[in-house]
Amino acid sequence: MTEVHSDVLVEAFYGDGWDPSTRSTVRPIPRGEAARRDAVGEPYAVVLAALGQELPVAVLHVAWADHYLGIWQFDGLGRRAFEADLRKLEPGRLFLRHLAEWRYEQEDLPDLADEALRRTVDLYPDGKNSQGLYPRGRGGGSRHTLVDLPRDRWWLPLPEFGRWAHLLAAPQFGLKGTFKLVEETSDIAPQPATGAAGPFGWQPPVPAAAPWPEELFTPGFRFTHQYRSEPLTIEPVRTVTEIALPAGKLAVCDPSYLPNGTEGEPLVIEVPPGVYPVQETGASYEGEMFGDRFAARDTFAVRLVVSQKPTACWTMAVPPGMDVRLLRDGQYFGFGVDSATGCFVDLAARTELGRRYMRDLTSGGGDDIHDIDGGYSKVTNDVTGAEMVTFMLGGDGVYPVWVGRDDTGEVTAVVVADRFEVGYMEPLTS
Repeated sequence: MTEVHSDVLVEAFYGDGWDPSTRSTVRPIPRGEAARRDAVGEPYAVVLAALGQELPVAVLHVAWADHYLGIWQFDGLGRRAFEADLRKLEPGRLFLRHLAEWRYEQEDLPDLADEALRRTVDLYPDGKNSQGLYPRGRGGGSRHTLVDLPRDRWWLPLPEFGRWAHLLAAPQFGLKGTFKLVEETSDIAPQPATGAAGPFGWQPPVPAAAPWPEELFTPGFRFTHQYRSEPLTIEPVRTVTEIALPAGKLAVCDPSYLPNGTEGEPLVIEVPPGVYPVQETGASYEGEMFGDRFAARDTFAVRLVVSQKPTACWTMAVPPGMDVRLLRDGQYFGFGVDSATGCFVDLAARTELGRRYMRDLTSGGGDDIHDIDGGYSKVTNDVTGAEMVTFMLGGDGVYPVWVGRDDTGEVTAVVVADRFEVGYMEPLTS
């Protein structure tokens, strides 16, 4: 990290970012424009430069509309050596969501080189935290332990615009010395870097987005696939069965968890009580193994259709007590799977239906499970009519659930995509 000493005078410059390759602010803006962006939540960057030093003490990335403040520090060659990710979860203070530190053993290693030693700390308000050490970077092994950062350092006061010095002095960020922010006497900023920020640009963290829930269920739509030689064409959507949800609450989970609930609560989506179609989408292709050609078909997603109204937006279903503001780039919440199987189930009947499902499954067959072509099954409560429909998934792990809503906020559909298959697909645009 940048070496600093006691009583450091620091000046703040504002812009869109910092480019270490040219050691300059990217697209500088006047202080007044930065203050305007701060007030309305638009993103901007703060370059905190110690007088007489070429590299900044730190660069702040501010995006209050996204509840985000990021901090970068650099080594003597301008490579990123430290990152802090803070989230505005409560009025007046920031939560320290993530810390990362890089150590470059060789001078010729590029910025964020895979080979660089890396340390990480991930924090959550509920205490489910972890820290990791990657001695050989991404290509080697890792060691994970409990977080040793005291709880009183998980939160920091929210800085007022222009008052950045206390962030530099925070012990969580490893800078030593005292800092005094020098007020700017003019709006003259450093010369802008040519072009965009390139690899040193930034944006607020973007959680995982819904994987084409409309396109996946549009017959004739085409995708490329990393492991298929030819594009895949979405086939006509198949209605597998219907499911009765008399309680008006849909639960999505691994059915093997239901009898004892040891793996936590399922994801729950409120819908009007009723009976709804369960549909699947997929595509056929010609595969090859050991020189033999064969016909194959992949299922990409399963959905429960709640309404025929157009879907205006898709959102991620969030488990109780979790906060989407804590998600980092590409992350998502979902339901855990250990049996390569998921299910839609009426919430009120989930334990009883799950018990019957597992009893029949483990006893080698029975009268409770009604098998449906294509790897689906259904279990029904004969008294209430509540049902569970199970479906196969590509493997174990965590699967997000995407909820479609119309322009009034009412649920139109619930989609579970096979992340193993969809993760290798891209829409074919030409």
